[in-house]
Formats: sequence, C-alpha cells, structure tokens
Amino acid sequence: MKLAVFGATGRTGRILVAQAIERGHSVTAFVRMRPDAGVLDGVERVVTGDARNTDAVDSALRDVVGVISAMGPKGPDPGSVYSEAIATLARSMTRAGLRRLVISANSRVLDDAPLDGPYAAVSQEHRDALATLRACDLDWTVVAAPMLSDAEPTGYEAVLDARGPGGSIDRRDFALALLDAIEQDAWVGHIVDVS
Repeated sequence: MKLAVFGATGRTGRILVAQAIERGHSVTAFVRMRPDAGVLDGVERVVTGDARNTDAVDSALRDVVGVISAMGPKGPDPGSVYSEAIATLARSMTRAGLRRLVISANSRVLDDAPLDGPYAAVSQEHRDALATLRACDLDWTVVAAPMLSDAEPTGYEAVLDARGPGGSIDRRDFALALLDAIEQDAWVGHIVDVS
C-alpha cells in the first residue's frame, strides 16, 4: 500500500516508518525539517513542511492511498498547532478523494471529564482533533494510548471506544497498532485504545 506518514521523524514516527517498509508498504514521509542522512532509509519520498500548510500537505498526499499521522502536540502548552494540522490534513484528503486516515492520540479522547494537570492542553488538542474527524467524511481511526514507554515490545491489546486494561504501551507496539489500523476496516470510525 502507498502510505503517507506524518510525523515520520518523531520517536514513534521513525519506528512506524521502519515497520511499514518492512511490511512492504511504500512510504512518503512528511517531516518539519529534512532529516539527517540515513534517518528515513527506504522511504519513497520525503516532503518537508508545516502540516498546517495546504500546499505542503497536498504534495505529501500525491499518489498515496492511506495516511497515518504519528504527529502529536509538543510540550505542556502546545497551542493549537496539532489540531490545526489535523484539520488541514482532513481538508486536503477530502479534496484529493482520499478516505483512509489513522491518527495517534492519548486515551483522554475516550472521555469528556474535565482536564487538569500539566498536560491538560495536550489532551484538549487530541480532543479537538477527534472533533474534526467526527465532523468530516473520512474513514478515520484514532489509535489512543494511556502512556507511551520505551520498555520492551510485548504486543498490544486493542479495545474499541473504551479504555484498555493497561496503563502504558511500548512505543514499538504503539507504532505497530497505528500500522495495523490502516488495514482494519472494523476500526473505521472508532477510537481504538491500545495497551
């Protein structure tokens, strides 16, 4: 499958790209800055730009059939960069006639409880991105995790539209769940909590 991966040089994105190539997918990597040599070995194309820029996003969507976003809000007070990027991506996909989109999020998208703590704004950005997807006409899936770790991969358990039993997931297992989601028709229109 020809995939565009947004956030391809992030901690999860790099793993996701490697797994996609290993599985035989052709990958267009969307990144904010051109990576060092060797970071994205095996990708078909690298597109550099701001994910809120329509022209850059449109370029990344050329000749792909599915999109996976491993992007995420940065820092405890990220502003609206992430949710704006997801909105731009959704509009560009609609114009291009693309349907399948998978994005990453944290598990706070599964409830509407008040947000507090140092990363409340991050969770709000994830909720805003989910609201954008619910309002569009794409075949979307949100893959959510309670917390990412760099432990050892053990596989993952997926629960639709409810919290899973674990408190964290290894980043490699989370990347694998994002990649699996692109091929799971039963996950379209759902939040999939993985742990």
